[in-house]
Amino acid sequence: MFGKISEINVSNPQSFQKIFLTFDIDWASDEVLEYCLNIVEKAEVKATWFATHKTPLLERILENPLFELGIHPNFNPLLEGNFCYGKNYEEVLKYYLDIVPKAKVMRSHSLAHSSRILMEAKKLGITHESNICIPYVAQGVQSEQILPYLNWDGLVRCPYHWADDVACMYENKIDIQTAKREAYFVFGFHPIHIFLNTNNLQAYEKIKNKAMNNIKIGDEFLKNGARTILKGLLGYW
Repeated sequence: MFGKISEINVSNPQSFQKIFLTFDIDWASDEVLEYCLNIVEKAEVKATWFATHKTPLLERILENPLFELGIHPNFNPLLEGNFCYGKNYEEVLKYYLDIVPKAKVMRSHSLAHSSRILMEAKKLGITHESNICIPYVAQGVQSEQILPYLNWDGLVRCPYHWADDVACMYENKIDIQTAKREAYFVFGFHPIHIFLNTNNLQAYEKIKNKAMNNIKIGDEFLKNGARTILKGLLGYW
């Protein structure tokens, strides 16, 4: 069973004993985002999408009752002295909330956050955030102990277990059937990695520009990657 992040109620374990598919849009082109949307829509499952920019495809996400749209604020420029999204963290949050005015869920780009950012996000209407990545395959991690919890500021914090880019940095690979048996398991995907089926970040960097115009290039070089995992979860194969 699949769920949406905003449906998690820490007082009701049944609300989070599910698989959660999340997607950091990360400024993907419409072609790349639509390719990913088509796969998830075909499966008719719930999913959470974190928006980075305005595109007509956001309306398509909002119109699907199985989907929810949150924000993916980028604080990196602010940390580097660039005020393109705002002169402070409050302005950055408001910039992204202008893209998704009724957003209830948030995950920051590069997972950047602080207690001040979280408090401000809560004040602006965010109820759930997912900025904590604890890799399922990391040594010493017990995935059954990775659970959502209510933060002191009232936010529901929803750690996630697997990210397509982080997975490339570990030798151990996820077993889909094991993940499906977990009581609570959150996947983090990026449309570009679905599009290219990324399984190796070095190879991805070499082919991404060419493959953007020809997906077959990606299929020739990258196999058993992010798209394979997603389709396995969705029961395509």
